[in-house]
Amino acid sequence: MIESILLTMVLHANPQQSPSFPAVVSLGEKEFTGASLYRGRMFRSEWESVRKCIRTRESNNRYGAVNRTGKYRGAYQMSPELGVGVGWMIQKELRAAHGVPKKFAVDIGKKLRGTPVNKWSKFYQDMAFWLVFNNGKGKSHWDAQAAACY
Repeated sequence: MIESILLTMVLHANPQQSPSFPAVVSLGEKEFTGASLYRGRMFRSEWESVRKCIRTRESNNRYGAVNRTGKYRGAYQMSPELGVGVGWMIQKELRAAHGVPKKFAVDIGKKLRGTPVNKWSKFYQDMAFWLVFNNGKGKSHWDAQAAACY
């Protein structure tokens, strides 16, 4: 229940934007070392230190990060292909676990899939991490450098 209320607050956080999607703003190079903003059903507190370690190793905690080649983006350095895939996963998760109406979930999914990951809000980048990481099953999406986190 509280999770649905918080999600609703996030979705309606910016009155200038469509009420179905929070602002998608470039976060620049600001560093953020705080806890995961996503605390949904895929969040696992026992993996939080691993998530922070991966975020530090991949982007030095910068949600707006872009690697040297321009391919990998965001706090967790996701490729454009992974960003599109996880955009679909988020859309599905919003409907299944959070009861977001279909129209809003579709709008959010489309917006995410059409936006580079480093432009996503911290909430959606954290949500993407947890959905891909999937209780450790998806850890192969991060390179050997991140293996030191496990």
